[in-house]
Amino acid sequence: MKKISMFLLFGVIFLQFSFSQNYVSFPTATAHWNCLFWHQWQPDNYNLTNYQYLQQGDTLLKGKNYNKIYLKLVDMPEPAIYIGGLREDTVKQIFFFPASTTISTPGPHTFPNDTSEQLLYTYKNLSIGKVLLINPLHDSVKVLGIDSVLIGNTYRKRFEIQGGLLLGPEYWIEGIGSTKDLLSSYTYEFEWQYFTLCYGDTNTYYINSPNGNDSCHYSKITGISESKFSNIKVYPNPTSDFLTIETPFDGTIINAAIYSIQGQMLLKKEFNHQTEMDIRKLNVGLYFLHIKAGNKKIITRFIKK
Repeated sequence: MKKISMFLLFGVIFLQFSFSQNYVSFPTATAHWNCLFWHQWQPDNYNLTNYQYLQQGDTLLKGKNYNKIYLKLVDMPEPAIYIGGLREDTVKQIFFFPASTTISTPGPHTFPNDTSEQLLYTYKNLSIGKVLLINPLHDSVKVLGIDSVLIGNTYRKRFEIQGGLLLGPEYWIEGIGSTKDLLSSYTYEFEWQYFTLCYGDTNTYYINSPNGNDSCHYSKITGISESKFSNIKVYPNPTSDFLTIETPFDGTIINAAIYSIQGQMLLKKEFNHQTEMDIRKLNVGLYFLHIKAGNKKIITRFIKK
């Protein structure tokens, strides 16, 4: 009996060791976060903007070393601007020292001051139900769930977070940060939402979509013959039941696919010239429609109301 007990104990220890995950810290060299800002002004008037956080170089602020963080609007010619410093301490806490109290990315991020660092994330002893003391005067941050996500050949812990000022689910991934926005703890969502589309550093490339499709530049249209694709009609928008697609491509097989904002393909259909797609089972929100004719493709957007 004693031998069996020792064997079982050894087995438990072995399994715990085999499936344990090493903590992955934030990068200290070059890195980038590609993000999407969606602002819905009215039901039929919304704006999508791609922007980047760029980590380049280092700086010394009040005697501590930080990695410089810059902000760049992807489709604009203006150079990236310095917005603050990022650092991680020895107990899995990540701090941001803002260059100003308000940072537009292009949505609003507000910090208590620009003379001290602010706690941005903590991965220290997290457990389900734990309330995190981050931006306590404006938000309540709570851990709802814990799982893992495979990035490259390594699993990293992922934490489902509930923030009082954000809409929809948010996840914090070790070494990357929020699936909403790098500075999500100091912003809010109202008629707009944030999405981290992808992340990369010298060793890692992570795309925030279940099927691995490149979701870094959803607002860009690629491989398009403007003369014909400009005549494609997608209506009504917004809609609650059926989405009609009309194209000028008689005799050509057309492929249409609907993707979520996270890059997951939800519906697809093959047709000729014109079709209707039944979207009654989709949740209310913003979706992307990929239309492909031959080797040409257009990406447009619609709202399910």
